[in-house]
Amino acid sequence: MRVRLGVFLSCVAWAFVLASATGHAQQGAGGGNGPSTALAASSNAGLPVVSVRSFGATGDGTTDDTAAINSAMNSCTSKEAPLNGCKLYFPSGRYITTGLVLQSYVHITGDGWATSVIQLKPRTRADVLTVPVSTFNFSISGVTVDGNSPNRGMGNCLTVAATPVSPGEQNTANKLTAPVNAFKFGSIERDIFSNCSKDGMHVEAFNYALFVDNVYVFNSGVYGIYDAGTDSIFSNFYVDTSGTAGLHISGANNKYTSAKVIWNGSRVSTEAAVYVSGARNTFTAIEAQDNYTNGFSDNGANNQFFACLSDANGYAHANTNASSSVATGFILGGSGGIYIGDKVTSYRGRLADGKFPTQWPYTVKNPNQSRIDISYDSTNEAPPTVSGLPQTGSPLAGHGACIKSAGPPVLIGYCSTALDASGSCTCN
Repeated sequence: MRVRLGVFLSCVAWAFVLASATGHAQQGAGGGNGPSTALAASSNAGLPVVSVRSFGATGDGTTDDTAAINSAMNSCTSKEAPLNGCKLYFPSGRYITTGLVLQSYVHITGDGWATSVIQLKPRTRADVLTVPVSTFNFSISGVTVDGNSPNRGMGNCLTVAATPVSPGEQNTANKLTAPVNAFKFGSIERDIFSNCSKDGMHVEAFNYALFVDNVYVFNSGVYGIYDAGTDSIFSNFYVDTSGTAGLHISGANNKYTSAKVIWNGSRVSTEAAVYVSGARNTFTAIEAQDNYTNGFSDNGANNQFFACLSDANGYAHANTNASSSVATGFILGGSGGIYIGDKVTSYRGRLADGKFPTQWPYTVKNPNQSRIDISYDSTNEAPPTVSGLPQTGSPLAGHGACIKSAGPPVLIGYCSTALDASGSCTCN
């Protein structure tokens, strides 16, 4: 009997401890409205959690919450380093704003996609969320940033302002070290950027070290993602319904992997679903599908495309049953590019007008490439004859496009030897 009583008392004690801990955790999440919950964290926790509700934000979808959100942000950046910074918490709701400016060491946190929404006030000419030149070491997680474009919101969903090329600072983890802001060290994950009249995400030069993961960019007036930055990593993202390109890349040394780029180019179809003018960028496992424009267009230098797929791109404007008759799967207009394992196809075959969505699998505008291996099937017209690109190759060994296999499927390769007197090369 004593043993049973001891077990009972132990269970009661543990229940009391767990209940107490749960209460502290809930308070730390910023669920209350009084001043005591404005800054809440357990004694052994890291950054405090600051709820915007504690500073008067309503999240009711009608009230302008800009001032309240700014007050909450200021409360966690006004402290001296290293005590500055916070998790700026947006509980479920729709927070109307005339534009927010994110500060250093502020980590926006919400309850998830389409649950915690930061939305531009109707008829406001502003970006919803701006990261200025002075800000670094920040994050945006679990929120929807909405430009309210049907109600004439005017701006980008997210803008990262231009920063100087130098000086650069790598060791920004130590808050006691003066920040050098070319390196952003910003994390953007599990977010939606939607309904903006301009760009979904707009990154100016020369921003370094942005880490973007699990992001959905939807219904942008111009570009889904415009990236003029450097040394950033974008992974596991989806860009849907942009007026011009889904991805417009003019920066350098960036990595883009595991993405779907779909239904873009409805307003301007002269670029591509993925349009690149920058240098030394890497694209891996990117699918461009069902766009009103070209699949991929490389106009930069030394970019790399691995296992990328162009599928059923090139619809006529506002008509998915007709072909524009001018679209190309891959446009090779730059130099030094590497294209390995890339494919052009159409899951729809011929459209109602009897044509394929993508007219040509590839167009080689500049034969000065490093390695090319692009295949296509019977869902495209034969590639056009390219002036200056003989079937047998190009004058520069290792840097010339050539027809690797007459097909079908036709494979474009690269010359591993220089052209001989007859104009032939070994095409690999």
